[in-house]
Amino acid sequence: MTRHYAYGLDITDLDVVVVDDSKPMQTILRSTLLGFRVRRVRTFDSAEEALEVMRIDPPNMVITDWRMKPTSGVGLLRSIRQRKMAPLCFLPVVFVTAHGTRTLIDRILRDGAQNVIIKPLSPSALFERLNWTLRDSRPLVLGENGRYVVDGVAESLDEKARKWQQIGGGRSIVAVSPARAAVSHQRSPAPLEDLRLPKEAIISDTAARTAERGADNTEHAKGEKTGFAKIARVRRANSVA
Repeated sequence: MTRHYAYGLDITDLDVVVVDDSKPMQTILRSTLLGFRVRRVRTFDSAEEALEVMRIDPPNMVITDWRMKPTSGVGLLRSIRQRKMAPLCFLPVVFVTAHGTRTLIDRILRDGAQNVIIKPLSPSALFERLNWTLRDSRPLVLGENGRYVVDGVAESLDEKARKWQQIGGGRSIVAVSPARAAVSHQRSPAPLEDLRLPKEAIISDTAARTAERGADNTEHAKGEKTGFAKIARVRRANSVA
């Protein structure tokens, strides 16, 4: 078992390869990383270009987007994690993506990524994730498919999936919006594994909130009717007098 090659380093020791087919995003990541005093930052438009250079001059961390063509970030991760790609197979890989669904994050983590950051990207979130990754002591182990994965991640995700199923069957859960959940996870130094609550929980919570609003409106209407009735009685009494 081997820890990733950036384990224990300071953020100023990092040699980072950024892979993103968006030039503006490359610029943002590059300027943010250099603001952290990262030692070296190289940017690439495609997974193929990055792999070609990394084989000759390996970095000690990779930050990649997910949705790229012709090879996606997941394709790049799977290529890096192959045993024959040593020493690249032991590089820590951090994803930066706008597609923060539980399905995608589950897939990325199972394939061996150390961390996932959801766009829009904030410097504080990136700084926390990088420092967490540098302290991540989980070893990389060779999986049955011949690629290295982070030890214990699959079991942890399976357990979380069982808990989500149990929660989804309940009716008392309070749902959190995906945007708010993403922000809260960005602020947390722990690995990003879950972003969205089960669909059933969100529907249940929406129905409950709608019912509460309806009840409030009904009570308000009753109060208005009672008030109008009192005014009418007072006016009738004054006219009689």
